[in-house]
Amino acid sequence: MNLAKQQLFTTQLVTLLDAGVPLVPALQMMREPMNRTNSTHHWLDPMIDGLHQGQSFSTCLRNSKEGFDAFYCGLVEIGELSGQLHPLLCKISEDLKKSQEIQGQLKKALTYPICVLLICFGLLIAMLIWVIPSFEQVFAGFNADLPPLTSFLLQLSRYVQESLFLGLFLMLTLLCLAYFLWWRFPLLQKFVDRCLLRLPLMGKLIRHALLARWATTIFILQESGTPLLKAIRISARCSNHWYLHDVSVELYRLLLQGQAIHESALSADHQQLLFKRETLQLLKVGEDSGGLVKMLQYLANYHERQLTEQLDVLMEMIEPALVVIMGLLVGGMVVALYLPLFKLGEIA
Repeated sequence: MNLAKQQLFTTQLVTLLDAGVPLVPALQMMREPMNRTNSTHHWLDPMIDGLHQGQSFSTCLRNSKEGFDAFYCGLVEIGELSGQLHPLLCKISEDLKKSQEIQGQLKKALTYPICVLLICFGLLIAMLIWVIPSFEQVFAGFNADLPPLTSFLLQLSRYVQESLFLGLFLMLTLLCLAYFLWWRFPLLQKFVDRCLLRLPLMGKLIRHALLARWATTIFILQESGTPLLKAIRISARCSNHWYLHDVSVELYRLLLQGQAIHESALSADHQQLLFKRETLQLLKVGEDSGGLVKMLQYLANYHERQLTEQLDVLMEMIEPALVVIMGLLVGGMVVALYLPLFKLGEIA
């Protein structure tokens, strides 16, 4: 289930629970308007049946066809065990809202450049297939050597015309192979995760997003009464990023040995791809002052702010970069086409 559907489902459920409606009747009330609009009741009906049969709400969520993630189901399970299901659902709703806002900002930041690059790529292919050949016929009558840039462009045009479908087929094959290898070999995922974290700007975005999620998860769990060690173990299980998962597992192991959390974080992330100096200092201050829970909340907000600022910087950098790239491509093509005409006297 995507973030938008999770957030809508949770918000509606929290609203009904706020009004004093019990869980099962609340789900039944949520199902009614859905029957008239779409097929969402197909996954709500089994959930309601499971609750009637005595299953826990978290178990019903795990068995749902919509596929609620481990973080969501884990928090619901803790809420059920601690008798704080309603407050935890409220926190989940707030967290999903923040995550949806960040996801929206990221989509907004990436949609424009991707669309521009695709349009530019399509126009270049169209020019290579239909425009360049007409110039080639003109240049053929010169009976002289063409400039290297023009010759390269003409050869590229011939290659694209002859091998376009083969190239598309190979590209599609490579994408399918990459997709297969990605899901087949976790070692490849771990390697890619580490490489992405090392990138100059993209690495910062990923790091802030991961640490914001990590701190939010542990903060919510700690505030609901979950011990720190168990909260870190749950955060490792809920993580969908291999490097963060491995660091969390090592952090849990070191904390079991009695080390302080900031020392454990430094040792667990020995490559320092996640926990930078400022994050470690904040963890140390929170632990020494006995306010680790509040410090985790501050860390989550801090990394969310940093992520938003980095996205704004990315947007400011992308637009001029795209203009330069398009200018170089189009300008280079125009120069290559008209350079022989400028030197017509010499070539003729």
